[in-house]
Amino acid sequence: MLSYNSHAICHEMNCRTLRRLFKVDAADYMLSLCGDQALRELSSPGKSGSFFYLTSNDQYMIKTMKKAEVKIFLKMLRAYYNHVRSFENTLVTKFFGLHCVKLAGANQKKVRFVIMGNLFCSDHFIHRRFDLKGSSLGRTTDKPQTEIDEYTILKDLDLNFIFRLQKHWYQEFQRQVDKDCDFLEQENIMDYSLLVGVHFRDKRVIMTEGSFDSDSSRGSSPHLSPHLSRGDTDPNRSNKALD
Repeated sequence: MLSYNSHAICHEMNCRTLRRLFKVDAADYMLSLCGDQALRELSSPGKSGSFFYLTSNDQYMIKTMKKAEVKIFLKMLRAYYNHVRSFENTLVTKFFGLHCVKLAGANQKKVRFVIMGNLFCSDHFIHRRFDLKGSSLGRTTDKPQTEIDEYTILKDLDLNFIFRLQKHWYQEFQRQVDKDCDFLEQENIMDYSLLVGVHFRDKRVIMTEGSFDSDSSRGSSPHLSPHLSRGDTDPNRSNKALD
């Protein structure tokens, strides 16, 4: 929970505009971050030393940032806004706020953090989560097969499914990925990946290798539109976003 008395300093001019663009209700946003429910810390910090938290409703993810990272973020904020405004179907992570909190105590340490949308907040339970970089070096989970569950972050070489898409959906998806990668390249962002969340309507699929086609998978997240399927009779659903 973030306190209203924490002296939060928000970069509001652009972030408020982003929230309006993403149709985020201001009251719900504040309640999610500053309500009575405590934030949930994820299992471990990232390689950068950042810590990650989820709001109690799973709608927002909070990532701590170093001062240098904040400067880079602010530098690219206008270009980011122009990109997400121009491409409604962008897979790039949705950012809603950038804040700095001065902690109480003798040293009054400043903690800087960004508020992002949580891709895996869905009406459908996410059975498998993948972080895909298009690389094979070190791209397997450290967990043994018997310990893999729905919260394990799997990697490229752990992906034993094929997503078969109709030609039109594939072309739309590929075009958007290309546009998003061009944007990241222009901003000199090198470390990014494609996050994929998969929901199995038939839980037996979890235990076997399988394949998805465009009539059996649907994006159920606002991170990806149009949907990658035709109907609600599909056995599998998937969410995707670039992070």
